[in-house]
Amino acid sequence: MNKEAVPLLNDVKQIREQVKNDSREILSGWQHDQIREDSEYSLHNLAAYMAFRRHDHRDIQNALIPWGVSSLGRLEPNVSGTLDAVIKTLGYITGEKQDDTEYFKYPESADRNSLLEKNTETLLGKSSGSRHTQIMVTMPSTAAKDYELVKELLESGMNSARINCAHDNESAWSQMIENIIKGSAETGQPCKIMMDISGPKVRIKTLLTSRRNPKLKIGDTFLLSNQEAMVLPDKIEVAINTSVPEVLRNVDIGQLIKIDDGQIEAEVTEIEDGGLICQVTKAAKDKGVKVKTEKGINFPDLDINLKVLTEKDLSDLEFAVSHADVIAFSFIKSAEDIKYIEDKFKRLLPKNKKDLPVIAKIETTEAIGEIANIIAEAAAVRPFGVMVARGDLAVEIGYERLSEIQEELLWICEAAQIPVIWATQVLESLIKTGIPTRSEISDVVAGARAECIMLNKGDYIAEGVKTVDDILSKSENHNYKKTAMLRALNISKAMFE
Repeated sequence: MNKEAVPLLNDVKQIREQVKNDSREILSGWQHDQIREDSEYSLHNLAAYMAFRRHDHRDIQNALIPWGVSSLGRLEPNVSGTLDAVIKTLGYITGEKQDDTEYFKYPESADRNSLLEKNTETLLGKSSGSRHTQIMVTMPSTAAKDYELVKELLESGMNSARINCAHDNESAWSQMIENIIKGSAETGQPCKIMMDISGPKVRIKTLLTSRRNPKLKIGDTFLLSNQEAMVLPDKIEVAINTSVPEVLRNVDIGQLIKIDDGQIEAEVTEIEDGGLICQVTKAAKDKGVKVKTEKGINFPDLDINLKVLTEKDLSDLEFAVSHADVIAFSFIKSAEDIKYIEDKFKRLLPKNKKDLPVIAKIETTEAIGEIANIIAEAAAVRPFGVMVARGDLAVEIGYERLSEIQEELLWICEAAQIPVIWATQVLESLIKTGIPTRSEISDVVAGARAECIMLNKGDYIAEGVKTVDDILSKSENHNYKKTAMLRALNISKAMFE
């Protein structure tokens, strides 16, 4: 018996008490008329995790290691059970038996990851026998007519197909789905179909320019127009309008604007009847960045405050509920957005799809602070997953914060047994040019901690799928998730402010 560990035992017991009290407070804010039985344990565990990670526990974590006791760095799947196990073990070490605490058993199974794996299978289907992490591929427009491409993607290891409703139309989507179903049957490779509802994404709709090559470089000015029919003001050579013109009403002088995933940064210098005059402050290339339609426009410091579904989205949703295995929604910011979607589902969902799974794309600052509430609202009703849309997210929060935030999102979702899709610019160089960079390979390995990696379209997409499949099949023998240092989460602290 070693009495030196008694203070440590008392500290861990105090942490357990704090977690119980704080998680009760969190759960009280997640009241729901009816919670799915499958998600009840997960939501209690999520509340406990958010309560636990509210504080910095690195000192306790390090103090436990010399005693050969869990460092708590992998407690996500069962917070209360892990704390109980540490207390029980410290009781034996100190000779102060903890008769009110027992070693835990994971719900339904001895496997600590069984609930997450079950939820992943419900959302995305069964994974390949050689790897845990699945591969999702964004269907290019050519997938509507090129059956051999779809078949090649399935043979290369594609587990699920994403159809982006921001592009193409119902006729093309139907042809894509037909090819996916045919290819899946022919290859024996199961493939879920995810339809991605584009949401109030602000994009460049049309372009007007007096330049032969419409590039913008540092110091250039351009018009961000609120008009369908644009007119170039004096001394302005480039004008663009947006898919969501009403967003410009809330923009003021000095507002930061980012275009094409931050390739161009500009500041609003004037406001006139025709729109906003903006001056470029940063450009990814010295000679300028070419302006293209369909590229995104972000307002990082502005709460756009638009409904999560546009009129087009509602039309697309009617098609999606009849054809998709899972539906993703863009720019989810709060639990209220989830409630709004559920309200629309009441009218649209056919009876045989009342449990249709959904995915929330996390791509704004607001969504990060509300992630636990979003999960609690959505998972209580139906199978649910999270897509970390790293492109828009990086533009919104800044690239320097992306690494930290995506780690926190992975931990929080694991605590809730919620599958995560790791998305945006994975193997982008390989997919577009056929030649990967070293950092891209490392990014795939990092993405293996998620339940699914999503690849975007490109001329070498089949090669990209094969490469990801090969990397994952080899690296997963070495890693599953990882041990974290228990500094307080920024996301968790925000819940108590």
